[in-house]
Amino acid sequence: MEIYFLRHGDAADKAAGQSDAERPLTEEGMKQARQAAEWFAKHQIEFDAIVSSPLLRAVQTAEPIAEALNMELGSDRRLSGGQLTVEALADLVSELDRPHSLLLVGHEPDFSTIIGELIGGEVEMKKAAIALVRCESIKAGAGTLAALVPSKLRG
Repeated sequence: MEIYFLRHGDAADKAAGQSDAERPLTEEGMKQARQAAEWFAKHQIEFDAIVSSPLLRAVQTAEPIAEALNMELGSDRRLSGGQLTVEALADLVSELDRPHSLLLVGHEPDFSTIIGELIGGEVEMKKAAIALVRCESIKAGAGTLAALVPSKLRG
């Protein structure tokens, strides 16, 4: 199984009266999202499913990719921050009928933590970075980090 992790792009600071969930991408963040979509297309990477955090900045990062690949965009609260554990990821993968290739769009520190647990090492996911973890099963230490692509290398 291939699990691609994409951290959301650059987001605006929280405005007065605005919840964290409502923070949109900045212009730079929108550019990063388009570049991620172009990168996946250029490398002919296809997914069986794309699942995003329901927070606006993650959805706005995922939408150009789903649109470019003519795919439906799923949403899952477990990707919204503070809820993504190895067990939660295993449940999500199971609910999706164990896709061969999956794109998850979400947040820090969850992605660095979960990737680190899967590969038995450390990773730092910068904004709009893409990581690919290959694994036979979803459990600690069972994965291999196959790629880590910062947004600056895609633009």
